[in-house]
Amino acid sequence: MKTSQIAPLHVPHDRVDLEEWIFSLSDEDYRAASPQHRAAGVTCTNGVRGTVNVESIGGTLIIQHYREVTADAGGFELLSERSRAYLFHLFPARAEVRWTMAVEPGSSGASHLRCTVELTLSPLLNLLAATIATPFFVRRHVRNEIAGFARDIEAKYAHQNVAGDGGR
Repeated sequence: MKTSQIAPLHVPHDRVDLEEWIFSLSDEDYRAASPQHRAAGVTCTNGVRGTVNVESIGGTLIIQHYREVTADAGGFELLSERSRAYLFHLFPARAEVRWTMAVEPGSSGASHLRCTVELTLSPLLNLLAATIATPFFVRRHVRNEIAGFARDIEAKYAHQNVAGDGGR
């Protein structure tokens, strides 16, 4: 199950540093991005950066232990190979979650923020997820959270100088 959403970003793409943003995102800023966000923290294990995210989507509590796959100013890819999903907040299940974000140039000095979330579930969990409308809830969640992430990025980078001009 894969969903991708795009949000307008009223900041030029060359002012945004998504690598810096994701690995300095506070718990408070993460929770402010979506009412489904419960908690977040940044980790570093054996030199590999990551994040721990806790969110509730469509009646399922999900705990993700993301590890950095790639990250640079233009985007990042994080992978949580052993996310824990608690169906109806009660029944534990394992899932793999891949999260990517990228900032893309737009017109008139603006840009676009693209967020993609890909869940890999067992065949049985895929069937169950379809019956409880999980794809709908995940799409809705990503649409809502990307708008919140865009607001946070705009607030943090709107007044930054363009990368490479000594402003950082």
